[in-house]
Amino acid sequence: MAPPPHLPVQCSKTMTVQGFGSLLGYLPFLLTLLIGGGIVMCYCMAVAYGHVEAAFPYISDTGTFPPESCVFTLFLNCAAVVLLAIFTLKYLHVVQYNRQCSSAVTRINTAALVIGYVAAFGIMVVGAFQETNVLAVHVLGAMMAFIGGTVYMFLIASLGFRRDVNFGVDERGYAKARLFMAFLSAISFIIMIITTKEAFELWYSEHLNDDRKPQLWNKNDKGYNIHLVATAFEWVMALDLLAFLMTFSQELHIIQLQVVLSRLTEFTTGSQDYQRSLLKQIIL
Repeated sequence: MAPPPHLPVQCSKTMTVQGFGSLLGYLPFLLTLLIGGGIVMCYCMAVAYGHVEAAFPYISDTGTFPPESCVFTLFLNCAAVVLLAIFTLKYLHVVQYNRQCSSAVTRINTAALVIGYVAAFGIMVVGAFQETNVLAVHVLGAMMAFIGGTVYMFLIASLGFRRDVNFGVDERGYAKARLFMAFLSAISFIIMIITTKEAFELWYSEHLNDDRKPQLWNKNDKGYNIHLVATAFEWVMALDLLAFLMTFSQELHIIQLQVVLSRLTEFTTGSQDYQRSLLKQIIL
């Protein structure tokens, strides 16, 4: 926000903060640590408290009941913040190296950013609304995360096949791997949806009139094997997305983040001085 044009402005004490370039490449590893470590911790707690069966529960089931639900929410919220940072940096990375790129590249890159934000918000929703409290909102958040994540993967993978896109590093080798992971996520999602629907229909046909919780699904229940297929592919989707984001590490390593802070002193009539510190610009 610039001061009014009629006021004389004196800039003083400009400070540059930089040197984050090499550290940004570790953000995908931090994300993996938060999501992977958080889910493993919640899984161990849920099994120890007898809230889930040990064999391939749904990821959400490991964070449904307290105290593990508190840990689940904490880790997912932290992971969503890191995910927002990764999506933003990836977007800026493409912008920085493609100043004169075609409108198609700009549209794909912008769409990927928006959809990535939707997926990150979906992760927050999953953590905040447990399936036993507000099931509809929890499922909506899961769909935002999984569908949004899959679409994001396809969009970013498509950029790797374009000849008019520069990444500053040799990223072409990742293009096919990223496309494969995008298809794996899409196929896993479809299988998960179909098998989940069939498994729960069998579950409720047997337990509609009792108080058994579906989190305690065991091998003696109807649809147990189908249930295992559904949960296994949900875990595949989560691991697949983390693996996809890990391929960003090399690109994020070459980014040099520079923040320039300037203190502006404005002089008004009547000799009353006041100072205002503001974030002036962010330069990659």
